[in-house]
Amino acid sequence: MNSKAVIKQWTYQFPILNSIIIYSLFGGLSIYLSTRTPGLDIWYASMAFGLLLSQHSYLHWSKYCVAILGANILLYLNVAPLSLHLVTSSVVHVFEAIIIAVLMKQATSKKSNHQSIFAFTVVLFNVLLLPALLGAIVKAVLGLNFTTQALLTVLTGTFLSSIVGAISVFPIGYYLYTSKQSDWVKHDVSITGVIALIAFTAVVNIFALIYMPYPYAYTSLALVLSTLFMPFSGVALNILINSIVSVLFVSFGIVTLMPGKQSELLFLLPMLFTYLTPILLAITINKYKLAHNKFTSANDTIQRMYDYTPVAMLSIDNKGIINAVSEQWLSLLGYPREAVVGRRAIDFLTPASRDYATNYVLPEFFKLGKVERIRYQMHHYDGHIIDVELTSVMEPESLRRGKYFNSLAVIKDVTTEITLTKRLAQERELLETTLMSIGDGVVATDVNGLTRFVNPIAESLLGVRASEALNKPAEHYIHLIDRHDSTRLPCPIRQVLDSREMYTFEQDAILVSKSGVQYSIQDKTTPIVTSKGELQGVVMVFQDVTELVASNDRMAYLAQHDALTGLPNRTLALDRLYQACSKHARVPQKFAVAFVDVDNFKHINDSFGHDCGDVVLQTLGKKLNTILRSSDTAARLGGDEFLLLLHDVTDRQAISQIYEKLNKAVSAPIIVNKQSVSVSISIGVCVFPDDGIEPDVLLKRADEAMYQAKSHGRNRLSFYSQTTIKNALEHVQLTELLSENNLYSQDMFAITPLIRAVDHNIQGVVIEYDCSRVMPEFKGVDVFALARQQAVFAQISKQWFEGVTHILSRLPIHGVRDIVVRIHDEQVLSDEFYHGVKLSIEELNIHPSKLVLSFQESVLCHGSKPVVDAISRLKALGLRLDVSEFGVHSISLDFLNVLPLDSVTIGRGLTSQMEAEQHNETLTYSLVKLAKSLKLTCCAMTVSTSYQATLLEAMGCDHLLGDYFYKTMDIEQLNVLVDTPQNVMLVSSNQ
Repeated sequence: MNSKAVIKQWTYQFPILNSIIIYSLFGGLSIYLSTRTPGLDIWYASMAFGLLLSQHSYLHWSKYCVAILGANILLYLNVAPLSLHLVTSSVVHVFEAIIIAVLMKQATSKKSNHQSIFAFTVVLFNVLLLPALLGAIVKAVLGLNFTTQALLTVLTGTFLSSIVGAISVFPIGYYLYTSKQSDWVKHDVSITGVIALIAFTAVVNIFALIYMPYPYAYTSLALVLSTLFMPFSGVALNILINSIVSVLFVSFGIVTLMPGKQSELLFLLPMLFTYLTPILLAITINKYKLAHNKFTSANDTIQRMYDYTPVAMLSIDNKGIINAVSEQWLSLLGYPREAVVGRRAIDFLTPASRDYATNYVLPEFFKLGKVERIRYQMHHYDGHIIDVELTSVMEPESLRRGKYFNSLAVIKDVTTEITLTKRLAQERELLETTLMSIGDGVVATDVNGLTRFVNPIAESLLGVRASEALNKPAEHYIHLIDRHDSTRLPCPIRQVLDSREMYTFEQDAILVSKSGVQYSIQDKTTPIVTSKGELQGVVMVFQDVTELVASNDRMAYLAQHDALTGLPNRTLALDRLYQACSKHARVPQKFAVAFVDVDNFKHINDSFGHDCGDVVLQTLGKKLNTILRSSDTAARLGGDEFLLLLHDVTDRQAISQIYEKLNKAVSAPIIVNKQSVSVSISIGVCVFPDDGIEPDVLLKRADEAMYQAKSHGRNRLSFYSQTTIKNALEHVQLTELLSENNLYSQDMFAITPLIRAVDHNIQGVVIEYDCSRVMPEFKGVDVFALARQQAVFAQISKQWFEGVTHILSRLPIHGVRDIVVRIHDEQVLSDEFYHGVKLSIEELNIHPSKLVLSFQESVLCHGSKPVVDAISRLKALGLRLDVSEFGVHSISLDFLNVLPLDSVTIGRGLTSQMEAEQHNETLTYSLVKLAKSLKLTCCAMTVSTSYQATLLEAMGCDHLLGDYFYKTMDIEQLNVLVDTPQNVMLVSSNQ
C-alpha cells in the first residue's frame, strides 16, 4: 500500500485513536528511555503529534489536544505519581505540538518547499527551533517551583531533548505528508537496497558508539554515504532508526555518556548536527535530480518539436556530421532517419554541388556565420536529383567565440521553380538573340543568302570590310575548319537556309580570316522568321573564344593528367582502355594491360620522406615514357600504382623484353638529396582478348597478376592465368584440404595408353597426376606452386612419390616398354625431387632407361644455367627426358640444342585445332620436322579424330595419345587392356 493510502486510512478513518496510538508509542519510548538514563530525555512525541494534528482542521484540534493530553498524563503515571509538575509537563508537550502543527500548516500550504534548499531550510528550522525553544522556556519557567536545577540547565536540557527528538521524526513525517506531490524524485534502488543501507548505517553507528572515539563522525559519514544512494524517504527512516538505536544503547548502558555536568549536552548536540547534514544533502540531491528530469523532459519536448517542424531542417556538428533532421527533411529527400544521422551533410550533394560547397560556400559560412538562399542539387533516396535552396546559420555562441560548433540549416525544394526558370530563360534567349548578338560578330543575310549586314567585330574577325561583303554570298568570305582535323566545315548560313533550323558550333570551329589568321569561334546561326512563319533571312552570331579554348584545353589536360608525373591519370587511362577494347573488338588484335606497383614504396616514404617518394614517382614516370613506344600508354592510377597499355604485342616474350628494359632502367639508383634510393617494381600483365575482352575484367586480372608477382617475392613480372584466379585457395591450408584424402591413392592418377603412330599398337602408358579427380575444389589449381607458397612442398612432393610408386608397383610386369612421368616445373629444379627419383628407381628395381620424365616447355623460361644443370643431373641417372607442350613458348633453338633431351610432346592446343585452323596444321608440321632435325622422338597429344591421327602419322610423329584411341583409365582397366609385354612411357603432367 502506498504512503498516500496509509495516510488516508489512518488519519481519516480512526483519527483520534490513531493519534493516541502513535503519540503513545513515541511518548512511551521517550519516557522509558529517560527512566533508564536520568537526564537523557529525547522527546519524539511532540513532533509526531504536531505532524498528525497539522493534517486536520482547526475546528477539531481541541478534541485531539484533550485526547493527547490525557494520553500523556497516563504515560507519566506509569513512572511517577500524579502531580502538578506531571500535568505541567504534559501541557508543555501539547503546547509544542500545537506550535508545530501551526507552522506545518503554513509550510505545507506552499507547494514544493523542498524544491528550494533555502525554503526547506527555513521550514526545517522554524518547525524544529521555534516549538522546541518556546516549549523549553515555558517548561523552565513553570518548573522553577518543582526543581532545584538552574533555569539555564532546565532550559538547555528541555530544548535539546525536544529538538533532537523533532529532527529524528520530522523528515519521515514531512515526506509522508508531501509524498502526494509529484516533485519527489523516485530512485532506482530497491526496498531491499534501502534496508541494506539502513542496516549498514546502524551497524556503523553501533560500532562507532561502542568502540570509536568521536563516534558521530563515523555515523555522520555513514549517513551521508547512504544518502547518496537512497530516496528521501529512506534517509528519513534511516535517521529515525539510528536516533532510537543511539538512545537505546545509552539507556541500556552499552554506551556510556562522557562524565561531567554537560554530558547530556555533549551527547545530544552532536546528534542534532549529525542528522541535520543528511537531511539537507537529501533535499539537495532531490532538487538536482528533479532539475535533471525536467531538463530531460524539456529536451524531449524540444526534440519532438524539432522533428515535426513544418520545414525541412537539419543540424550539423563541428565536423560537418548531421546529428538531427526533421521529418519534413526526411520526407523531402525520401531517406530513413537511420540512413541520414551520423553521415556528412555534403554526402547528399551531387559532386558539382559538393565542390561548390567546399570551395565557396563553407569558407563564406565560416567567415560570416550564415549563408542564405544557396542553390544546391541533392540526391533523392530513389536516385533522382532535386534542386534545393539552403539557408544556414551558425550557433550565436559559436559565432561569438569565433569557433564553429554547430549550425542549423533549412532547405527548400526549388526543383519546379528552377525548371520553370530554365524554360523561361530558353524562350527569352530565342526572343533576344538578335539584340544580344550586337556585341559579338554579326552577319545577316536575306532569304537568298546574300549579305545584308556585317558589324565591326565581324569585319575584324573575317578580315573583310562590310562594303566588300554586302550583296555577296556568305560562303565567299566565311571559311570554317574543324579544330581537331582541319577539315572544311559547311557554311552555317547555308545550312540554316536549307534546314530552316538553328545551327551552332560549340568551340569546335576555327574561323580562317582573309589574311589567314585563325580564330577559335563559338557560333550560333538562327533563321529570321516572321510571326506568320515566313523565312526572312539568317543571322549569324559568333564570338572569338581563342583564349577560352586554349584555357579549356589546358584545363582538360590537367583534368586528364597526373600533376606529379605528367602521365595520363586514371580517367584518361580508363578512357583509352575502353577505346582499345572497342577498337580491337572490331579488328581483332592483341594488346596487353599491365599493372605496375613500386615495391616497398611505403618504406621509401617512411625512410626518406614524401619528397623523396615524389621524386621516385616522377623518375619512374619519365622512364616509362622513355622506354614505351609512342603508341603505348603509361598512366599513373594513384599512389605508387601505374597502368601500361601495350599495343600490338604478339606474345609474352615481347612483353618480357619490355619488362627487362624497364626493370633495368628502374633498378638504377635514384639520387635524392645526396641519398641513393634503390627501387624495384612488380608488374602484373593480362592480354586482350586471351584473358578477357571487357575493360573491367582486364583491369581486375592485371591487378590479380600484379599481386601474384608480389606474393612471389616482388621485383618480377607475372602473367595472368587461371592459376592466378585459383590463388584464392592460398587462404586455405593445402595440408588441411588434403588431410581428408589419400594423396597417393590410385584414384588421384589418370593413366592413358601411349600409341605407336605406325601401327596404332600400345607403346606404353601416360600416368598423369590430377587430384581434382577426387577433390573437385582443386580443379585447375597448381598444387605444387601452391605447396611451395605454403611451405609444404616437401610434404606434397613426398606424398606424390608415394603415389607414383604405388602405381608403378601395380603396372604389368610385361607388356609395356616406356614409362614417362610428367613432372611440374617446381619439381625439375628441386633437390628433393632429384633425390626422390633416385631412391624410387632403386626401390622399384626399374631400369632407368625405361623411365621418361616429361616437363612443360615453360620450365625452360627460368634461365639457361639453372635449367641445364637440373636437367643434366636428372639425365645422369640414366632416365630419358621429354619436353611437353612443345611449341607454346618461344625458346631459343641454341638453348634447346644443348639440352640432353630425348623427345618432345607437341602442345595440345596445336593438335586439337589442326582441322579448324590451317596455320595450326602448318605449325605442327614445322615442329615435327624441327624435332626430327634435332633427332628427338616426337609425340602428339589430344588426338580425337581419324583425320588427326592419319595427318600426324604422315607428318612423322612417332607416338600418339588421345580420346580417339583410349580415354584415361585406372590401373585395373590398364591391366585388362595390356595382354602382351611392351614398354611403357610414364608422363606426369604439370597441374
